[in-house]
Amino acid sequence: MDEHILSLKHKLNHDVASNSVNTNLSQTAVPNQANSVAEKDTVLRIGDELIPLEWRAILDGQMEVSVPKSFSLMPLEQAKFKYPSQHRPEVIYTSLDGTVNITFNRTETFLAVDELSEFVEQMADVLRSVQPIRNWMGTEMIVNRSGLPIGLIRFVAAGVDTNLYNEMLLFVYEGQVAMGTFNCMESDREEWLSVAENTVQSLHIVPFSSDSPFEKGVGSR
Repeated sequence: MDEHILSLKHKLNHDVASNSVNTNLSQTAVPNQANSVAEKDTVLRIGDELIPLEWRAILDGQMEVSVPKSFSLMPLEQAKFKYPSQHRPEVIYTSLDGTVNITFNRTETFLAVDELSEFVEQMADVLRSVQPIRNWMGTEMIVNRSGLPIGLIRFVAAGVDTNLYNEMLLFVYEGQVAMGTFNCMESDREEWLSVAENTVQSLHIVPFSSDSPFEKGVGSR
C-alpha cells in the first residue's frame, strides 16, 4: 500500500506543480478559533467509563489534537513491528493495550485546499485497489469546528487475526498534505467512535504565538 500511495503522491505532485498553492480557504481563521476549540470536550464517555482527554502538539508543534490522556507514544520497537514500512507515521499514539491507534504524518505532496476533495477520491481509489477491504464506508469532506477542511475515508480491512476499522484524515496545512489515521478492531468500533470523532473535530492549527511544547513520535523522520 505504501508504494501505491507514494506513486499517487508523485503523480499529484506532478499534476499540481504548475498550480499556485492557495491555502486561504477557512484556514486563515483557524488560529483565531484555537482557543475556543481548546475549551471543548475534556472527557468522553466510552461505555460506562469517562475517559479524560489531553491536548497534544503534533507536527513540530504546528497543530494540536485532543486524545485520551491514557494514550502514549508507541515505543520504537512496537512501532517497527506494527508499521514495518520505513514510511511509518511520524506520530503514533496508542492505547494501553495497543489495540487503538491515532497517527499523524506529513506527506511530500503540495496541494491547494480546493483540490483536496479530488485528492481524497484518488486516495480512496488506491486504497480500494490495494487493501483487503471487508466493508467500504465511503468518503466525506467536512469542515471541523476549528474551520479546518478535512477529507475522511472510512473502511474495514482484514488484519492478521481480526478485521480493523480505519478512518483516514487528509488535510492541508501551508500547502502541504498531512495525513491522520484512527484504527481499532472492528468489534470495538462502536465503543471507540466517539474518540475518532473527537480526533477529527479537535484537530486545529496552533497560533504562531503559541509556545506549546510538542512531541515527535517514534516513527518521525
